[in-house]
Amino acid sequence: MRMYKNNLALFRGKYYTKKALYGRKETDMTGVTKDMTIGEILRANPEVAPVLLDAGMHCLGCPASQGETLEEAAMVHGIDVDELMKVIEEM
Repeated sequence: MRMYKNNLALFRGKYYTKKALYGRKETDMTGVTKDMTIGEILRANPEVAPVLLDAGMHCLGCPASQGETLEEAAMVHGIDVDELMKVIEEM
């Protein structure tokens, strides 16, 4: 098991929150879309933060993240948004 920031862990190929590892619900990322702003994604699913940070998006708390979509942020950072979405959906 590999622990990430914000108590997110990779365990047997799936991402879990710390709470999920202790018998609670597995993290559900089905509602995340590339048209959502970074702020919306983080408010709904804070567990996504380590994935975005690992992808090179280090300005998650900056004002631009409140109005920039995941697709726009990926473009600015030179990241393939579809690949990023696959990682998020696998959580």
